[in-house]
Amino acid sequence: MALYRVEEVLNYGGFFAGDTVSLIAVPFGQDGPKLDAVIDEHVFDNLKDRHRVVAGMVLDLTVEAGQKVTAARIVAARTREELRAAVSCDTPPHQGYRICAYRCPRCDLWVRGEPERVSERTCRCRVCGETFTA
Repeated sequence: MALYRVEEVLNYGGFFAGDTVSLIAVPFGQDGPKLDAVIDEHVFDNLKDRHRVVAGMVLDLTVEAGQKVTAARIVAARTREELRAAVSCDTPPHQGYRICAYRCPRCDLWVRGEPERVSERTCRCRVCGETFTA
């Protein structure tokens, strides 16, 4: 799986009211080609409702040949409210986490789950990899 930032959501539902999200995304934190994808709602493992996917979100995607997305997970959003509206804090892998999300000061995102603990007072962002003081 690879991280992508959603640049634009083109459509919810697809043709004839299908259960899809059409979007354009770019690789997060690296250069690479844009991904123009139609993602079936059922491939998301933590999405409450496809209408909650918005620009600025970071998705963890498995992309097969031909840009077909076979697995997806919402990892982060610009605001806590966007993240909480899109994902449930009781869906895997959140079971057992003490917090639903944290804000990374470097990538300026709300990230689902807990940051990685480096030491008692230092954490590492699970999205950008930068360390910060807890």
